[in-house]
Amino acid sequence: MPRKLLTGPRVIGGIVVIVLLTALVFALRSPPVPVELGEVTRGPMTVTVNDLGETRVTNLYVVAAPISGQLLRVPLKPGDQVVPGTTLLARIQPPDPAPLDPRATGQTMANIRSLEAQLSAAQSRISEARADRTLAEREFARTETLAERGFAALATLDRARSTRDRARAAVTEAVEAADAARHSLESARATLITASSAASGRGAVSVTSPVPGYVLRVPQESERVVAAGTTLVEVGDPDRLEMVTDLLSADAVRVRPGAAVLIEDWGEERPLRGRVRLVEPFGFLKISALGVEEQRVNVVIDFVEPRQAWRRLGHGYRATIRIATWSAPDVVRLPVSALFRTGSAWSVFAVDEDDRARLTRVEIGQMNDEIAQVLGGLAPGTRVILHAGDRIEEGVEVRQRAE
Repeated sequence: MPRKLLTGPRVIGGIVVIVLLTALVFALRSPPVPVELGEVTRGPMTVTVNDLGETRVTNLYVVAAPISGQLLRVPLKPGDQVVPGTTLLARIQPPDPAPLDPRATGQTMANIRSLEAQLSAAQSRISEARADRTLAEREFARTETLAERGFAALATLDRARSTRDRARAAVTEAVEAADAARHSLESARATLITASSAASGRGAVSVTSPVPGYVLRVPQESERVVAAGTTLVEVGDPDRLEMVTDLLSADAVRVRPGAAVLIEDWGEERPLRGRVRLVEPFGFLKISALGVEEQRVNVVIDFVEPRQAWRRLGHGYRATIRIATWSAPDVVRLPVSALFRTGSAWSVFAVDEDDRARLTRVEIGQMNDEIAQVLGGLAPGTRVILHAGDRIEEGVEVRQRAE
């Protein structure tokens, strides 16, 4: 008996059921998660230590005041050229004497009158000593004549000679005593010298440049009283610059003299090249902006490029310093934003051919701010998810996020 074909309402109902099931599957199916994708590549890689650096003149001379006194106005401006031993940097006038109070003035006047009396007495003793000397010389002459004729003993002659010599010495002593009294009197009178009676500009000390170069800084241009050792002018040659950066001691031990340096953010788009000349052998304590105590070490950098390339830089300019501590010409690498920790291991979400995320553990070597060296777990050309969020898990379908 022939089978009957399904026609009519049965066929229509089956089609409706199929359509509903298909719609339900699409409704329950999760859409692909939009992600940002990166790629594992091969190429050169460099690891750097980054910090801020500052330019400074290689040989900076800080000229200080040799004496305390009144600094006269400095005639120079920053940028002026100086010649050693010729260019006048500053003049310092010795300080004026301090005024005396009434008590000190009275004591000084009394001391002067006492010294005047002592000087007068000393001058009187000179006249007395000279008279004694004249008498002693005459007595010696008479005794010497009598001794030659045999009328005086030799002992008498010796006593007359001794008396004459003592009289001469007494005159010398009296003269010296009078000079000493005169100098003491002059010293006492000098105590009364005041600022108004002192000669202006007398005894001023001139300070000249010790080296050739240019004036870099004048801390104080106007007249003022300065103490010995106060900075007057800073002199140097801006054509001989170097850069210095203070690194954390943990970073400084990774830097070697001769390491390549990239100098960025110095004012122009093209970076400058430098080379580490010295890692100073001592550290110093520095307080960070957050109030944290840090042990820092200065690293000195020379410019590799000619002066024409950095001619606009001067003393005290700031730039970003990138010092190479490791480099390789050809490594497998991936963006560091793809990495995250699973326990103690590094992992990434790789994307397979079906656009599904696959949790993959990787072995990482060197790492910088942008890329990391891949030692194992991924091959060049593999796509990886950058900045994987909470929605990314094993087997989730993903798609490239629209730009």
